[in-house]
Amino acid sequence: MKKIGIFAAVLIVAGLIAVMLKPSYSAAPEFSLTDLNGKTVNQDELKNRVSLVNFWFPSCPGCVSEMPKLIQMAKDYRGKNFQIIGIAVPVDSEAAVREYAAQHQLPFTVLLDPQKAAVSRFIKTELYPTSFLINQKGEIVHTFVGEPKFAELYQTVDELLKK
Repeated sequence: MKKIGIFAAVLIVAGLIAVMLKPSYSAAPEFSLTDLNGKTVNQDELKNRVSLVNFWFPSCPGCVSEMPKLIQMAKDYRGKNFQIIGIAVPVDSEAAVREYAAQHQLPFTVLLDPQKAAVSRFIKTELYPTSFLINQKGEIVHTFVGEPKFAELYQTVDELLKK
């Protein structure tokens, strides 16, 4: 009888530890923005796919530095359940964003945020680039301020895609 009680107590403690160690993620904030083709995109686009939401602008040195890696990542994951969404912060003009996207043939969705509606919901301190890795449930699993370590980012995306 005593062994059963000890075993039950161990199971309860193990269950509590498992609940405490399970990461809790917050849902990605709601947003509704227009892409460069005039299509409205909102947070529903984030569900059922692993997403990297990147806040950037063309005259941002860090943004420009990481952009070739984002372009390559979009190409590497083409045909998989992964997407990159670039949200252009209104530091540069819309024309500058359009020109940059066309010149660099950005292979991912670019959204315009002229009123900083999404910026104000996602970002606490405005430092750019800032990116959010979002799982298939629409939950933020990682925030990158500055350029991510792409080897680690690829590994995390691969792990999320397996789930």
